[in-house]
Amino acid sequence: MIVLMAACLTPARAQDSLSGSKPIETIENLDRAIRLDPTNPISYNNRGLAHLFAGRAEQAAADFTTVIEIFPNNAIAYQNRARAYLQAGDFGRSIADFDMSLKLDPGLVESYQGRGVAHIRFGVLDKGIADFDDVIRRKPTANAYTSRGTAYAMKKQFDRAIADFDEALRLEPQRAESLQSRGSAWISKGEIDRAIADLDKAIQLDGTQAPWYNLRGTSHAARGDFARAIIDFKRAVELDPDSAEYQRNLGVSHAELDDNKPALEHLDKALALNPKDDVALSGRGFVRYRLGDFDGAFVDLDKSIELNPNHADHYNNRGEIYRRDGKLEKALTDFDRALQLDPRQRSAQQNRAIVFLAMKEYDRAIADFNTVIDLKLDDEETYYGRAVALRETGQIDKAVADLEHVLGRSPNFYKARDLLQEIRSKTAQ
Repeated sequence: MIVLMAACLTPARAQDSLSGSKPIETIENLDRAIRLDPTNPISYNNRGLAHLFAGRAEQAAADFTTVIEIFPNNAIAYQNRARAYLQAGDFGRSIADFDMSLKLDPGLVESYQGRGVAHIRFGVLDKGIADFDDVIRRKPTANAYTSRGTAYAMKKQFDRAIADFDEALRLEPQRAESLQSRGSAWISKGEIDRAIADLDKAIQLDGTQAPWYNLRGTSHAARGDFARAIIDFKRAVELDPDSAEYQRNLGVSHAELDDNKPALEHLDKALALNPKDDVALSGRGFVRYRLGDFDGAFVDLDKSIELNPNHADHYNNRGEIYRRDGKLEKALTDFDRALQLDPRQRSAQQNRAIVFLAMKEYDRAIADFNTVIDLKLDDEETYYGRAVALRETGQIDKAVADLEHVLGRSPNFYKARDLLQEIRSKTAQ
């Protein structure tokens, strides 16, 4: 009985037992124990757990294999080896071992949980959800609800995902992982304020997770708050300076605030880490243009489109540079392509309207400005641009209404003020 209980330690319990010691020292002690008694399954099991805790999945799997050779019908031995395979990323073998552990002992809740995780990582979402269903029926835990919620989120069933994260947090209100997961689901639903609230709490509970800062930074950026986004991306980079994604996000956020030198610095770092990051190339191309490196700008932007020809932002960025260079037909082609890929691409819609203004195609410009306003993606420039087009088509009252609207929102918007004065002066003559 003592032997079987010792052999049934799980990795979680192993972590508790190792919390006051160093895994490597524990492994060395167990090495000596095995040399003294090479047939003792307890020593192999415990060394396997220590390897697992130290992140040595292959060594752990080898030790658990020895335990299985000694105890071929021990469900926990298969469960432990399944965990080792899971840690190693060998999901097929992990699932097979979890299957065997459950065949030997159908009541092992931890094996349903582990197999569910392996199924999810293997991409078999429905089987993973079925496993978590079994866990929840037998022994509902915050971990099981969070895992099932993650699977639902991967299936884009965000309402069901959030319901599971809610239940996980009812069981464990201070569970940072569940808060982060729910925050991510809120982002997918477009509920940015709720996402940030959850991520704030998650980070307060655990401020060591670089992906969480990156996710919150992305949320701030989605609201246009790039100053706060930069704070989060900087922290993510501090925690993981070798992440191309974090370097890129930091660079792009600086670019949005016209901080061109730090933007270029971080985009360069991102591309040194991942030369095929098309978003970083597109961002760097636009920054290079601002800094006067016109040839380098087009090299980067052309390359970004070559790497990812279905990304609307890349065409919009290149189109904007064409527009600024006065190459209106090329700009129009790029903006058209951007809007084919993403009809809600606000920048492309407004930029195309500005091109139509320059080409004196005022009705088409008005139609694009109207679309931006209908999508509730407008700003002062939208109404100002439409006012210019309305004036040119003789719709003076509507132009005046747009300019007054702009000045109501931004009293110091000098272009709108000057145009309104010009219209009123001509009307008074």
